[in-house]
Amino acid sequence: MSRDRAEARYTAPQRHQGYDGLLHGGVVTALLDEAMGWAIFHQGIWGVTARINVTFRQPVAIGEDLRVIGEIARDRGRLIETHGTVERAEDGTVLAEAEATFLRMPEGRRRELERRYAGTDDAFARVRAAVEHEERAAEHGRT
Repeated sequence: MSRDRAEARYTAPQRHQGYDGLLHGGVVTALLDEAMGWAIFHQGIWGVTARINVTFRQPVAIGEDLRVIGEIARDRGRLIETHGTVERAEDGTVLAEAEATFLRMPEGRRRELERRYAGTDDAFARVRAAVEHEERAAEHGRT
């Protein structure tokens, strides 16, 4: 975890199957969208996906252990450009990748959603604390 990155593990269940034995492409797209969205959330930013472009490199097997990564590529103010990958956890092979643009949510809408989803300040605080903890641990590991 870092300030501009989100990473998760995922193993696709049978119910997410498209063609026999393969993860549905819409689920792959949703995984990428979520990982990139969490990357901006780690910055304390509320945003919505404006555009997403997914490239499917290899079929994703049901039951395969995956690593899903989202990263901020460039913050352009209202627009935030992101990059994401779905990798085979075993060997790091990129199975799918995406480029997406998120729109920073207007402040009024953000406040409205924060009221609806009580506890977001606590969630941001927990994320910030986890990021800071990992950054400190990484710094101590380098010395």
